[in-house]
Amino acid sequence: MKLHHLAISLIAALLALSSCDKDEDIDRAYTDYRYDIVTFLEQNATGAVFEYLGHGDSAAVRLQSRVALSEEVKANQRVLLRYDFADNTASDHRNINVYSCSGIVSDSLRQTGASPDSLPMHEVKLRSLWRTGEYINLHCQVEYINTARTLMLVADGQTLSNDTVNCYLVHDLRGERGTFWRDCYASFNVGALWKKPTFKVMRIFLNDKTYPNTEYYDFTK
Repeated sequence: MKLHHLAISLIAALLALSSCDKDEDIDRAYTDYRYDIVTFLEQNATGAVFEYLGHGDSAAVRLQSRVALSEEVKANQRVLLRYDFADNTASDHRNINVYSCSGIVSDSLRQTGASPDSLPMHEVKLRSLWRTGEYINLHCQVEYINTARTLMLVADGQTLSNDTVNCYLVHDLRGERGTFWRDCYASFNVGALWKKPTFKVMRIFLNDKTYPNTEYYDFTK
């Protein structure tokens, strides 16, 4: 399969909130909150509904808010949510107060038959790489450019039948020169690979300026 380019804007723009909780405590919004990458599920009569997954194979928690998101946000899109729980009841359904919702790179694992040496892998500054359910999540810094770039996770098609599948963080500035460093968040759905009976280890290679001596990171099924 040919490597498909994905045009994206990496620095997350604030998604429009068309309604907010009138009783929101402004001070609390700046002092008591969580930052999580979650999945937007739907908009119901009460507000936007999200799904939170903890590290590894933790059970899903449904988050019910009282805000309405912009129509640009689609079902199953991953977003960065700043929020707090509206009560202390521990269950798989929680009411939340949303303080901000930001768009991130939200994509699925792709595959390529191209040689890994030919893939564009411009450097990033890794902050964190972790798995929640069927998602590989990334927090890093990238060099700012004022045009779209390519950022995606691709699997080497030659290794898909192996127990260890090699994957690469493709990062292409498309000929632009980067300037200062800015935060970037991304989340990739790897469920199709994770469910393969022969699959055991996902090995992710990236060009990391922060830990240059670490060639790859393994995620074991």
